[in-house]
Amino acid sequence: MPVLLLGATGNLGSRLLPALLAHRQEVVVYVRNEQKLRELIPSAILSLVTVINGDATDSNRIKNALIEYECDTLISSAGTSPVLPWSEPQMQEIIKAVATGAVDASKELSRPIRAWILGGMTVLDFPDSKSILSILHFPLFTEHNLTYVYLSSLPKENLQWSMFCPNYMTPASKTVTLLDASRGNPLIASVDVPAGWQNSYFHSIPYLGPFISIIGNAHRYGTTLEDCADFIAADLEKEDTRFMGHRVGVIDPGTTGKGKSKEQ
Repeated sequence: MPVLLLGATGNLGSRLLPALLAHRQEVVVYVRNEQKLRELIPSAILSLVTVINGDATDSNRIKNALIEYECDTLISSAGTSPVLPWSEPQMQEIIKAVATGAVDASKELSRPIRAWILGGMTVLDFPDSKSILSILHFPLFTEHNLTYVYLSSLPKENLQWSMFCPNYMTPASKTVTLLDASRGNPLIASVDVPAGWQNSYFHSIPYLGPFISIIGNAHRYGTTLEDCADFIAADLEKEDTRFMGHRVGVIDPGTTGKGKSKEQ
């Protein structure tokens, strides 16, 4: 069944389009600005997907799109989280509309909706603790915490969500192109904590030690947009359940070539 994609004109969403097609997914692109989409995405890709207009804050429109096109999955990479904790939240209206539309569609379709929601690394737990990184030591991009709390409150029988939590993502290519086959990705994933975390010698120092560990690790978590897109698309193709109801951290171990993703 098709995947409903929100945020296709963004950095990650635009890479998700060719990745989903390469993993043999039908795609319904839900977009507010169709002209921007057609300027950004090659016609070779758009000819293979269905494009519909809608606002990401319109839960009823999202519900109807899921039902009309019989989508059993959605991906939302729409919106951006402000960096600083005192900034006005910007994503919650989108997150709540997307989740509400999915839950309502699930009830009408009598089956759960699988969802990947874009978050960020700071919503993951600090290793060896039950405390979220941004709450305990590093108060940046804290709006992702609100997203996590909200998703956790929703009925699991209706919304089988995963929250994708990378650090910084950069493009491997400035252009988006149709893929002949899946490009694969080298990402290692973990549930609820950063993958491949390395504690520093200062880790056990009260207060200061964990902060030093975070600073020392942060540079290791750069990924490419294309690898992240392939990771999500591959997970949907495998119909894996291990990430459902969890925050998912990823790291590129620096291997050469493009192999299959691994999980911890």
